[in-house]
Amino acid sequence: MVQAKAKLLWVAEGPVPAALRRAAGEAGIECCRPGQPLKPQLEQAAVAVIHPNGDCNDSARMAKLLFEIEHASAVVLFMLPPEHKNPRIWKMLTSRRGQHVCVSEESSPAELSASINAVMRLQSSIGQLRQELTELRASGASNSDELNEEMRLAARLQRDFLPRRLPEVGPIRFAVLYRPLGWVSGDIYDIARLDENHVGFYVADAVGHGMPAALLTMFIKKALQTKRIIGNSYQIVPPEEALTELNDDICRQSLSSCQFCTAAYCVINVQNLTMTCARAGHPEPLLVRPGGRVEKVEAQGSLLGIFEQEKYAATSVQLAPGDRLIVYSDGAEPVLMGPEGLDAPWREHMSREEFILALTARIESAHDLPPDDMTVLVLDVLENPSPARTITFPGSR
Repeated sequence: MVQAKAKLLWVAEGPVPAALRRAAGEAGIECCRPGQPLKPQLEQAAVAVIHPNGDCNDSARMAKLLFEIEHASAVVLFMLPPEHKNPRIWKMLTSRRGQHVCVSEESSPAELSASINAVMRLQSSIGQLRQELTELRASGASNSDELNEEMRLAARLQRDFLPRRLPEVGPIRFAVLYRPLGWVSGDIYDIARLDENHVGFYVADAVGHGMPAALLTMFIKKALQTKRIIGNSYQIVPPEEALTELNDDICRQSLSSCQFCTAAYCVINVQNLTMTCARAGHPEPLLVRPGGRVEKVEAQGSLLGIFEQEKYAATSVQLAPGDRLIVYSDGAEPVLMGPEGLDAPWREHMSREEFILALTARIESAHDLPPDDMTVLVLDVLENPSPARTITFPGSR
């Protein structure tokens, strides 16, 4: 049985299973709904037992959950459907090195009790290592100025990888909001003219933030293939193929941390305004039609860096003058999609520059946004193209 003084945290939509109650014995079990803030709860529990339920197949949500777990002091026990019923979630979690252990939801009370006690011993060891690391950091406080200078240089280098000018091709115009949480960002974007008739653009988001995530964005920038040279000619790589190849490249690296990322990559033909879009676990781009009607650009695809030889699908959308496309990282989702999101600017006649400034003002005035990097890329299809003004936005390039 589990130690009587321990407290187990049950994180799931459903009730505590009978087998887990028997395994816990006299130990207390406290319930936490998946929508509640998890980190404060983890700090108070001996072991958190998480049953992902329907989120098992949502790789983006699972990756965010793993990142949250890594930045808490608790070790988590995942209760999952048997491996033969959902091999993808087992592969995702067992291939990830971190503070979690996986057991089948069909485990007996004795098996669950043994797993919980093993996790408690592991948590004790991790707690001791964290304490030693804190003491080491305190002893090296005198090096903070040097570290800050290195981080400033890293931030400058990362921004050098961003577009210096946003292409203006035919009726297509862009604006971007780019706001790292700290010195460097786990987000990256790019907009490039591929030839006379095509423009490619993407937003990618490495799970987490800080230096590990920023380093992965540099890899994405160099590894994402947009064109292939064939003899004396070239071929524009379709978005779904570009993400498939990028996923294989990341998987081959066998990264030890921050190995998950999301992306949305689109290619638009500026002559006929046909756009092809592929997603890898990324928020669905929003297409705002004249009059304010909002459509989601849907395309199936799991996170990058989890499953080798994963295939990604693409969807084609016909754009028209007056349309606006918004591609964003999930850090910006509470601003765009929250109960007090910017619905009005979507439905009012507002230039893309004014839209970015309105987003910036909303972010600056908000006090309850989750800490995360934010990127918002706006594409407008102009009805009467004219030379665009050059405007510098706060936090953008």
